Amino acid sequence: MKERFISTFQSYWENILEKTPEITLAFALLLIFIFIGVFIRRLIENRLKKKVQDRILLVFIGRAVLLIFSIIGIVVFLNQVGLGNAAGGLLAGAGVSALILGFAFKDLGENFLAGFFLAFSRPFSGGDIIEVNSLVGKVKEMTLRNTHIRTFDGRDIYVPNALLIKNPLTNYTKDGLMRHEFIIGMDYNINISEAIKLILSTLNSQENITSAKGLEPFVIIEKFASSTINLKILFWINTQDFLGSIYGLKSKVMQEVVEALIANGFGMPADIFELKIYQEDNPIPINIKNFDSFTGSNKNKS
Repeated sequence: MKERFISTFQSYWENILEKTPEITLAFALLLIFIFIGVFIRRLIENRLKKKVQDRILLVFIGRAVLLIFSIIGIVVFLNQVGLGNAAGGLLAGAGVSALILGFAFKDLGENFLAGFFLAFSRPFSGGDIIEVNSLVGKVKEMTLRNTHIRTFDGRDIYVPNALLIKNPLTNYTKDGLMRHEFIIGMDYNINISEAIKLILSTLNSQENITSAKGLEPFVIIEKFASSTINLKILFWINTQDFLGSIYGLKSKVMQEVVEALIANGFGMPADIFELKIYQEDNPIPINIKNFDSFTGSNKNKS
């Protein structure tokens, strides 16, 4: 048994020594292809840096180029060391091993292709605020497999690229504008036209509200409610400062509008309820409790 083991080991060792030049050349070719990939990656990034402003696209193209040259280097390495069939299986996807690898790397390939389409269709850029599957955050980076999103509560989420392709994606900062609205209830006795003029004047006095042509703020009568006339107020804001626009500016606009209406005597009543008594002949049972703060006694009246 011992002699057989030694004989087998010597046979493998002699085979390795015999193929040492081929293995050395194979490693050299692999390193050459990797260095070529790194060089071309840097060359492409430097050439496109002035023409393409989107850093995500630049990084993705560079990584894709490096990956392609690395794969070519691996195939050349396998062929050089006499594993041409394995290389052919990797390229053609044939054989049981290739099938197993195909299932193992299915998600990786799917996410890579999704990242490729995202990089060139460009539904978002680095720094954009996006929402997908109820996740809202700023795009930090896109790799060959996933996209790094940082939420506003400080969480770093890595979303698979395929998920961004398969689901509706909302980009809040694509054109830097977003429309907001809120409803305010007015008294039926007021002059609606004057109230709308006052609201528009208040909105136009806000510096951060957009008043460009076609994006002017406006007010419509939304509904005649039971006790109020509901006015819907619509205006456009700049979303480059997303958090400030969403939370701070909208609250400030609502406060300014309410204070302006109250200061000019416009009433905003609470809901009015009508109580109907169908048994008119029967007395209404009412119990009124009054606390005498001076004597400390309760007086009940019926």
